[in-house]
Amino acid sequence: MKKNSMDANQKNPLDIILSEAPNFSAHEAVDMIRENYGLDVTVKELVSERDQNFLISTVLGKRYVFKIANSEEDIEVTDFQIKALTHIQLKKDDSIITPEIKNSKLNLDSIQISKDGKVFNARVVTYLDGEPMWSSDNSIPDLYVASDMGRYLACLGKALKDFIHPGSNQSLLWDMKQALFLREITGHISDNHSKKMVNEVLTAFEDYALPVFDSLRWQVIHNDMNPDNVLIDTKGMRRVCGVIDFGDMVYSPLIIDIAVAASYLDTDDGNPLYLMNNFIAGYNNVTKLTLDEISILFDLIKVRLATTVAIAAWRKSFRDSDDPYLVLNSDDTSLKLLERLIEIPREHAIQTFRQICASND
Repeated sequence: MKKNSMDANQKNPLDIILSEAPNFSAHEAVDMIRENYGLDVTVKELVSERDQNFLISTVLGKRYVFKIANSEEDIEVTDFQIKALTHIQLKKDDSIITPEIKNSKLNLDSIQISKDGKVFNARVVTYLDGEPMWSSDNSIPDLYVASDMGRYLACLGKALKDFIHPGSNQSLLWDMKQALFLREITGHISDNHSKKMVNEVLTAFEDYALPVFDSLRWQVIHNDMNPDNVLIDTKGMRRVCGVIDFGDMVYSPLIIDIAVAASYLDTDDGNPLYLMNNFIAGYNNVTKLTLDEISILFDLIKVRLATTVAIAAWRKSFRDSDDPYLVLNSDDTSLKLLERLIEIPREHAIQTFRQICASND
C-alpha cells in the first residue's frame, strides 16, 4: 500500500469533529483529578477543537493540563500522543521542551472516564512556562523569532525521527496528505472567489505535490506548530521555549511539518514570504531540505491555508456562532494570506526557497 493512500479501516476524518466534544463540568474535573491523581486543584477550561482541556492549579502553585480526548478518538491514538512525549523526554535534548506525562496514583499514563454512556481517555501533562506567541504584545514574530521557530521545529523533528507507533496513522481532517478529502466540504464556502481559490490550490496539490510524496522523507511530525502552540520566553531574548499540543501528530512527509508552521508566518503588508523565508532558513540550518521537498513547499503552504478556510466554513454550518473554537480561530487571516500567496508565481517562490537553503549550505 502506498504511503499516501488512506487505510480502508480508518474512520472518516469528519467523524471526530462532527461528534460532540466532552462536556465535563469544572466540578467533575476536580473530582476526577483528586480521585485518580491525588491532587487538590482548581481548574479553568481551555479552548479546544474536538477535545476538552482544563488548566489545573494545585494548592502549592504547581500547574498541569488535564486533557480529555473525544470519545470518537481511538485509544491507540491517545497512546500514540502519550508515547511520543515519553520518547522525546528520553532523548534528554535540552534544545527542545515539551509537556511531560504525569502518571496516576496507579502509575498509569492515562485513565478512562465515563459520562452519558460514552468512554473517554484522559491524561495529565505538565504545564509549560512561556507565553503563547499569539497572546504576546506583538503577535507577529520578528525575524529572530521566525528563525528560532525553524530551529526548534527541526530539533523536534530529529527527536521524533526514530519514533514509531501504530497510532501514527490516525484519521485526521488536518492531515495534509489527505487534503483532497476537503473537496467534500468546500461547498460550505459561501464566497465564490474563496471557493475557487481553495479548489485551485487542491488541484495544484494533486498535480504537483501528491505524485512525489512516496519519494520523500516520512516520519512522525508535530503537524501543528501554530502560534497558539509556540511558547516564547518573554523575559529573555524572545526565544522559543516550548511547543505544546501534540494532538495533530501524524506519520507524513517531513516537509508538511515545515509547511504547516510557515503558513502562520504572515506580515500585515509587504512580501508575504518575508517571515517564511527566515523560518525556512532556521530550519534548514539544522535539517537540510532536499530539492524535491523545496519544489512542493509553496504548494503545501497554500494547502494548509486552504484547509483552514474550508474547515472553518464547514464547521460554521453545524456549530453555533459563539462556538469558542470559531471565535478564537477565524479563517479571515488565512484567506487574506492565501490571496496574497496566489499572486506570487509558483516558480518564483520555489526559486526563492532554493536560494535560501543553498545559502545555508
